[in-house]
Amino acid sequence: MKKTKQSILLLLCILSFALFAIGSGSSSSEATKVGEVEKESEESEKANDVQDSKESTSSKVSDSDEIKDEYHVGDKLNYKGLEVTYVESSYYESDNQFLQPTDGNQFIRLVFHVDNNSGSDKAVSVYEFNCYADGYECEKTYGDDDLSASLSDGRSADGAVYFEIPQNANNIEIEYEFDMFNDKKAKFVFEGDKNSGLSFEASSTQSEEVYHAGDIIETKDARIVYTKCGEYTSDNSFLNPKDGNRYIYIELEIENTSDHDQTVSYFSFTCYADGSSCDGFYGMDDALSATLSPGRKANGTVAFEVPKTAQNIEIEYEDNMWTQNKLVFLYED
Repeated sequence: MKKTKQSILLLLCILSFALFAIGSGSSSSEATKVGEVEKESEESEKANDVQDSKESTSSKVSDSDEIKDEYHVGDKLNYKGLEVTYVESSYYESDNQFLQPTDGNQFIRLVFHVDNNSGSDKAVSVYEFNCYADGYECEKTYGDDDLSASLSDGRSADGAVYFEIPQNANNIEIEYEFDMFNDKKAKFVFEGDKNSGLSFEASSTQSEEVYHAGDIIETKDARIVYTKCGEYTSDNSFLNPKDGNRYIYIELEIENTSDHDQTVSYFSFTCYADGSSCDGFYGMDDALSATLSPGRKANGTVAFEVPKTAQNIEIEYEDNMWTQNKLVFLYED
């Protein structure tokens, strides 16, 4: 069962990189809401100044990074604006009869909070973590709150990593490869049942430019109609949100206005509830997924699991993977 889940997650990662969002083939993409007056050059210059400021800030963060030899519960790793806080460590008992440690072993769980203040998109995944017990590599296992997210600048994520270790292990260390291109790693020390007590303030601030249900957006290669949004109640007893959560969706109509084929998929969308990354929900029968010839259209939904208490729910669509340009659809009850 572990291998099956791992295979699925790997497939999702591959698909998310392989599927180009509409407009991703072009070098730039300006999205305009139908009926909206084009912005004047003064605003464009202002936006460029903001971007230059972000790049300068990112550079300063990089210069001041100091990676410690090891991190303990409550510590924070800051690398080029990607901030990873070690929130909690604990022993873990699974209530799944098919997911149990082998004789003589036990599960452990480490919880992290991640903030992306780098000025560009960042990703964090359980596959970047490895565990060693007394120097020997240990096997990963998985839970409902696995740490896995693609974060836009200013967004955050919470999640856990799980491992199976020998019960008699004395020295347990978890390595996190935060920069695979330069082979840079951080070491988190497992400290048994220990909670930092840290809490992180949610950000309910709305993005500067959002689209509402009923809006029509035109990009360089597509015409997108945000038709509606709503809450989804599953009639499948095996597909239900966790306690305190709910399923929500947005419905879109997308027309390929370019002169070449385009692929659109729900894998190109991410959801943030009060700034924090949310899990996708793939149980909708009409999930958005299509390859469109020029002039063709597709209808479909994109769904997520969000906290019931969330005040600001935004769904981002990567209109251009090369420039990391995002369209932000606001979910409204």
